[in-house]
Amino acid sequence: MFDTKTRIAVGISVLLLFGPPSLSYAQSGPTFKAPIRAVVTKATQPITIDGNLDEFSEAIATPVEYFNPDAKNRPAQFLYLWDDEAFYVGLRTLDEKIFSPVHPLWEGDAVEWYFDTRRDDRFRDQTWGPGSLHCFWTAMEKDVLNPRFCLRPGYLDAIPEKGVEVAARKWKHGLTVEFKLPWENFPDFKARVGEIIGIDAELSYSDGGPRSDRSFVFGSPLSVQQPGNLANVQLIDQFNDTDWSKAAAVMMPIRIDTGWSQAGVPQVQGRIAMPVNQADQIGRITFQLVDLTGKVLGEFPADEEEVLQKDGHFVRRLAQWPADLAPPGTYNVIAVIHNKDNTEIARVAPRRVSVNMQQGY
Repeated sequence: MFDTKTRIAVGISVLLLFGPPSLSYAQSGPTFKAPIRAVVTKATQPITIDGNLDEFSEAIATPVEYFNPDAKNRPAQFLYLWDDEAFYVGLRTLDEKIFSPVHPLWEGDAVEWYFDTRRDDRFRDQTWGPGSLHCFWTAMEKDVLNPRFCLRPGYLDAIPEKGVEVAARKWKHGLTVEFKLPWENFPDFKARVGEIIGIDAELSYSDGGPRSDRSFVFGSPLSVQQPGNLANVQLIDQFNDTDWSKAAAVMMPIRIDTGWSQAGVPQVQGRIAMPVNQADQIGRITFQLVDLTGKVLGEFPADEEEVLQKDGHFVRRLAQWPADLAPPGTYNVIAVIHNKDNTEIARVAPRRVSVNMQQGY
């Protein structure tokens, strides 16, 4: 039985998406023709793996399940950092029903981590192999804090597990977890500014019983089958305005829907997750409706703030427009994001990919 500061050997999983189209990046290995979909900043201080996320106070974060009706048991945030020694992940969850079975540990509240560092033409191909990783970790054993880790069955020799750690703490709204994956587990990879790796991060939920949901940050369940579904993520030094266009789709996902309970004229709701650590950089946000010929039907400000949980900054913004403006299936929606100087810095569209256990719209 491990206490809340127990360190354990661990593995990792995350994936990334979005960036300017048709870009190619010259690196020390393969040619990266797919767009960059996220960036990870370099840590500015040593990171202690103890379940405390203070070191991640300026890290890039990717929200998951911000639009789930169960706002007390689904929303979560993955945060990312790197340095010359390791890749780091922080996780903060809202969860009133913490549970993970004794075996298999991934069938409860757990993370599946996907990682690819290969520098040859095998990078993000259709098969797992040396230099890539698929593993699982959890903070719990049943309902007791006890961090555990395992590699994917059939790939138990993926890494030597040198210096890998996981630690977790309970907080009043759920869990905070930290992971450390040293680069020495990938001897053919040299971490430096500009390098690109493949990642996906999947959060599973159990609600005290069998696994009930699986939410992918960057991809979909196809990531389980092949690394080709992982996202290109770039290691950078510091985040700046030019990085928004690469990372906004995963930092600020959106959802469009029509509320099932409304008073008055039917309205469509557009919601956008606010960035966890960079919210002070965001100014005006509008939802732009475009018909199927490209004509702009209207722009609607996302001025209303919805706070899922003030602690941890679980916040989204809301815009609304008349349902009769355009019937479903006859228009597209884009969230247009501006900074405090009212300069457009990014655009985000609905993901159009099934990211949970069942395929759907």
